[in-house]
Amino acid sequence: MIDFTVRVGVFFLVFSTLVLWQWLSPRAMLLQWRQRWWHNMSLFALGALCVRVIQPLLLSVIAFSSSEFGLFWWLDLPFWAVFLFSILLLDCLIYWQHRLFHRIPLLWRIHRVHHSDPELDVSSAVRFHPVEIVLSLFFKGLAVWLLGVPVAAVLAFDVLLNASAMFNHTNVRLPVIIETWLKKLLVTPDMHRIHHSRVSLEANSNFGFFLSIWDALFRTKRNDALEGDEHLKIGLPDTKTYQPTSLKDVLVMPFTVFKKHR
Repeated sequence: MIDFTVRVGVFFLVFSTLVLWQWLSPRAMLLQWRQRWWHNMSLFALGALCVRVIQPLLLSVIAFSSSEFGLFWWLDLPFWAVFLFSILLLDCLIYWQHRLFHRIPLLWRIHRVHHSDPELDVSSAVRFHPVEIVLSLFFKGLAVWLLGVPVAAVLAFDVLLNASAMFNHTNVRLPVIIETWLKKLLVTPDMHRIHHSRVSLEANSNFGFFLSIWDALFRTKRNDALEGDEHLKIGLPDTKTYQPTSLKDVLVMPFTVFKKHR
């Protein structure tokens, strides 16, 4: 119950703060926010139901049951080291999971819901199909079990991941000097914006959500858009103008075949 309260409390605190920030100092004028927010927040509600039902039964239970199982238990490391390595390895896992969702056609059909948002703001951070959320929970659950990640690290990582995802989707622009230094370690709005390009080469870069070191290490980091930020088009890769027009369109996207470049 405590971990759920912490997750929800931090989520709404960060979300409301970022909404206020992008309202007071928007990076770009958003023209379709009403329809987008209806789609995004509806997906968030569906995803929250999945998380509320599955996550307490999966991640936390696995973390408790793996107290005497898993890599960290066998290595007999001090708690601070286990905690730190848990955050790092789980973040690396999310990086590779994200790459796989782009690489494997079946997984991409699910993940393209996230990329179908024609504009980018903090609400885009929760635009995930419920099927992707469930799959992600099982991937993380397996990692928690194999590594022997403690409950405290599971909670801390979830809070960090959600907060950083909301931050790097926010419709704001950081001062150049802060952006330059911050993205050496963390994923920034400018960096993640490139990942939401309609150009596949750009969309298949900058896969990180929290730490940017994985993109740098595995050579998928792109600091600048190919034709400059002013020409960057946000939306589904390999399409020119496509966007779902209803919540039904969003939900059936994984099961829909449509032509590219439309």
